[in-house]
Amino acid sequence: MLFFFDESGDFGLPEADEHKCAVICGIVIPEIFAEGLRQDFESFISGLSYAEKSDGELKGTRLTDESRMQFCKMLSNYDKVLVTPTTFDLSISSQKKTQYISDEMKAHLFEGAKKCIYDTMRSQIEELGRQWGNLSFNEGLRLVGLTSCFWEAIEHSVIFHSGKEYYGCWENLYFTIDAVRTAELSRDKKIFTWMVLMWLTAWSKYRPLVTISEIHTDEHPFVKNYCTKTGFDIGKLLKRNISYHNSKNSWGLQIADICANIIYQAVHDLHNYKNKLPIFRMLMKNCPYGPGRGGPGLIYVGELAENKPAPKYMLLHQVMHSDK
Repeated sequence: MLFFFDESGDFGLPEADEHKCAVICGIVIPEIFAEGLRQDFESFISGLSYAEKSDGELKGTRLTDESRMQFCKMLSNYDKVLVTPTTFDLSISSQKKTQYISDEMKAHLFEGAKKCIYDTMRSQIEELGRQWGNLSFNEGLRLVGLTSCFWEAIEHSVIFHSGKEYYGCWENLYFTIDAVRTAELSRDKKIFTWMVLMWLTAWSKYRPLVTISEIHTDEHPFVKNYCTKTGFDIGKLLKRNISYHNSKNSWGLQIADICANIIYQAVHDLHNYKNKLPIFRMLMKNCPYGPGRGGPGLIYVGELAENKPAPKYMLLHQVMHSDK
């Protein structure tokens, strides 16, 4: 199973009364569809104008609305290729709530280190706390958003790719993230490698991964490969399966880039003054979110469990679920 993650927008808090969002988008591509989608995507790229590329590389921000709609129609031919976004509304979040991302998280890590039995693990967690403390607010928030997007993408794939035709896809999982930083082992990459395991393990205790008892039996490859008698094995699923690549060399990341940018434009055009919502509506045909997730996948800083859409998203929420 192939997972790709890219983002659109920065994660800095806006000025007072300014509407501002940041989007991280996950794309899940079962390997049985990968070759066909890759060929269709390359055909789509070949028809783009020079202005829609940067140094020969496709860029979601440069696409015309006509090309965006063409892309969404192409993707809709693969209804089991899932688009799973996480949308941070930074304008709703207060400065006070953002302290959780920095000070409190650092304190939690140091408290957790004290509980470690072995010195090596204690030292590693303490080092992680120091590294987290050196992150900027924007960097920390981005890692929280990326982790949330991981969880949504995994859960949706487990549900919607549960049939026997997908059994082979669960033998190997690949999580590919756009390499925002060029350093091979940059600080945020090292922190994320640890934090995604810790966060998802913690989250799974109060929000268990949804499975279908009649389908996800002991013989199902997802259960056999990534579950134990006590629950979901986060470590086995993610360890050594996360990689960072330049989008220029990854058609999957380029697809995630376009999707993230389409959603970013939609959540900044809530009244459809720029006519971005029809494109958004077409893209959301590939999104599994139900009516409860406005935004789409809307979360606020310090309120990661909040799923209720803010009133200002009403039109976008209606568009997202009309004739889906």
